Amino acid sequence: MTDIAAAPVRPRAALAGALMMVAAVVCFTSLDSILKLLVARHDVLFLAWGRNLFQVAYMAALMPVLGGRRMLTTRHPVLQLGRGALLVSTTVLIVLSLKVLPLAQTYAITFSTPFLAVLMARLFLGETVSLHRLAWIAAGFVGVLIALRPGAPDAGWHLLLPVGMAFANALYHVLTRAIAADEDPFAMVFLVAAVATVLTALALPWTWSAMLPWEWGLLALGAAFGTAAHMLLVAAFRIAPTSVVSPMVYTQIVSALILGYLMFGEVPTLNTLLGAGLVTLCGIGLIRTRR
Repeated sequence: MTDIAAAPVRPRAALAGALMMVAAVVCFTSLDSILKLLVARHDVLFLAWGRNLFQVAYMAALMPVLGGRRMLTTRHPVLQLGRGALLVSTTVLIVLSLKVLPLAQTYAITFSTPFLAVLMARLFLGETVSLHRLAWIAAGFVGVLIALRPGAPDAGWHLLLPVGMAFANALYHVLTRAIAADEDPFAMVFLVAAVATVLTALALPWTWSAMLPWEWGLLALGAAFGTAAHMLLVAAFRIAPTSVVSPMVYTQIVSALILGYLMFGEVPTLNTLLGAGLVTLCGIGLIRTRR
């Protein structure tokens, strides 16, 4: 595994990595919105299987151009299996969270991902995090809380769903960062989806349901967003540290604001706009911080 802890952070690399993560977040939010529409009619594990199957198909279509060996070769098979399991976990947990909990409460909890990812990267990868970056990360989280104004209805054990998603997503970020420099990005995207497809296929005898053509089309579109998101995610972690890339998850409030209005007719409040502005400001500050 490449020694990433001692690698200096170049300003241009930090900017590029951050922008790639922002784009990835937009794609992930689009995927989440589509899954939220479909989960009312189909089992979440079935949807996770279909979403990853399409990603495998998209990547397989590129094999004649890129070469099959390039996508099937890995130096870290165990960690790739772990990433696949975590991908299933994050997909299932976020969809179940959005199904049973308010959107604001769900995102308020899952936005603890950057804190967890930075701490895990420090513990497992030895990445150093300056007080300046920690301050921007904390301020960004405050912006999220302002925007979402999370309530705390008596949801019981359901609150564990977004908490589990945050931990799984943070560990997924760290594993991706850990092997990104050693692995081909196309292999990382193909293998993680292949593992996730196999794992979710085990539940098909109990979760299979007939889908209408337009539902398959919608799922295929969501998978396209997911595939693009994972390509961007891998590219971002190849060139920039976790403390820069992972906090860009906060910008999901902006994409959620736009998609929430366009798809679900949700009108943003003043708090949402102020919080989104603070998140954007902190993201810019984090990118510009050189130490």
